[in-house]
Amino acid sequence: MPVYDIAWGGLSPLPAFILRDGTIYSPGVVAAYCGASLLASLLVFQWFQTGSPIVRFYSVRDALELLKACALVAALSAVVLFLISRLEDAPRAVPILHFLLLGAGLLAIRTAIALGQARRDRPAPQANKTVHHVLIIHASRLAWFFCKMVEELAPGDFQIVAILDERAAMRQRSLHGYPVIGAPAELDKVVADYAMHGVRVDQVVVAARPADLSGASWDEICQTCRTRRIALEVLPERLLAAAPAEQAAAPFAVTADPLAEHEMRALIDRPLWKIKRVIDFTIALGVLIFTLPLTAIVCALALIDVGIPVVFWQQRVGRNGTPLYLYKFRTLHAPFDPRTKQRRDAQAPSPIGGFLRRSRLDELPQIWNVLSGDMSLVGPRPLLAADQPPDTTLRLSVRPGLTGWAQICGGKLISAEEKNALDEWYIRHASLRLDATIVLRTTRMLLTSDRRAEKAIALALSERALAAPPTHAAAVAAARDRATL
Repeated sequence: MPVYDIAWGGLSPLPAFILRDGTIYSPGVVAAYCGASLLASLLVFQWFQTGSPIVRFYSVRDALELLKACALVAALSAVVLFLISRLEDAPRAVPILHFLLLGAGLLAIRTAIALGQARRDRPAPQANKTVHHVLIIHASRLAWFFCKMVEELAPGDFQIVAILDERAAMRQRSLHGYPVIGAPAELDKVVADYAMHGVRVDQVVVAARPADLSGASWDEICQTCRTRRIALEVLPERLLAAAPAEQAAAPFAVTADPLAEHEMRALIDRPLWKIKRVIDFTIALGVLIFTLPLTAIVCALALIDVGIPVVFWQQRVGRNGTPLYLYKFRTLHAPFDPRTKQRRDAQAPSPIGGFLRRSRLDELPQIWNVLSGDMSLVGPRPLLAADQPPDTTLRLSVRPGLTGWAQICGGKLISAEEKNALDEWYIRHASLRLDATIVLRTTRMLLTSDRRAEKAIALALSERALAAPPTHAAAVAAARDRATL
């Protein structure tokens, strides 16, 4: 029998008296009530075996049994005190408050323990591990069971993105925390929408027999999966879909960095990165408070321009290769018309959207990424998995940033090779003074336009070439030629 059950069983009458009267008028009565509750808890909790269920797998049935035990403890405590003092100094509402506080406290303790255990059991992210995104067709008990199986057996291999169901009553609802976002006939549009956000759907899992779906829906699913080369699994035929065949190459490869192992460790273990985190949080919190009126105005502009939702998210690669959800205010309409479901042609931002992009005001929601610790104020900009360079060991060893050395040395005017070299140069030479320089030059850049810093680019490429294979020689020579012009 857990000690905290008995302890809270004896102490719970005290807050019940305080909530009822705002103070304690009869300390002796309260002490007697606490003693009676402690004695009743010892007997009842032993009888109900409240400590027998494994907290990690606590169920609704276990919670109901616990509440029954709490009700009996409250009733026995009130009876004992009635026999002693006829409850003359105890308000009649105290037994009810006692039961509510006792049950809520014990359930809260178990919830906290379960959450802590789940956090400890969560596998550590692996930089070179491919996550397969799964879309489920048909919201059913089989789909719920599949979600539970994936979370327990393959949390790092599979990620369920959403559920499709052709029944109108299921729209805008969720199953085990995963939203039902449309019908199976809209599979192609949904896959395209997620791809725009940087999430490629790798598998479609049908949680029903094909005969249970309409013929048109099943044909649409098969056609979309064939066209987009998406693995299709039918759960009644195969309960837990196996991971697709190992791909020849991951979306982004994490290879050995040219730096020696001890040099790499020395770079990422510098106290600077911990100091930067404290500074990032402090500044981001201040900026968030200071820009609240501006954020509200930008939110209203986005709402008027493109409607709801006003925030756009895109999955990119964060520190150590973990998924990073980058948030921005929307500046484009949805890729397909919500009424006709027809895909729109290529779009250009409206005047309002163009202004938000030029002024970088669309990136205000990324302050939340800094506060949560997913990003830093200064660092390499996060990239899509498909845009990662061949060697990401150094680049992904630190938090990505709102702005960085590559942004102020050319921004959109530099190539991917030059951008990677500039970002790696920053990581090797990072300092608080350099961060301050980047922030100041970023502020100036917002008022002007992107401009190539040829000397900085040539220096970064030269340093990168000293540690990388000779394939960079041509790029280095070209950069030096431009710098001398």
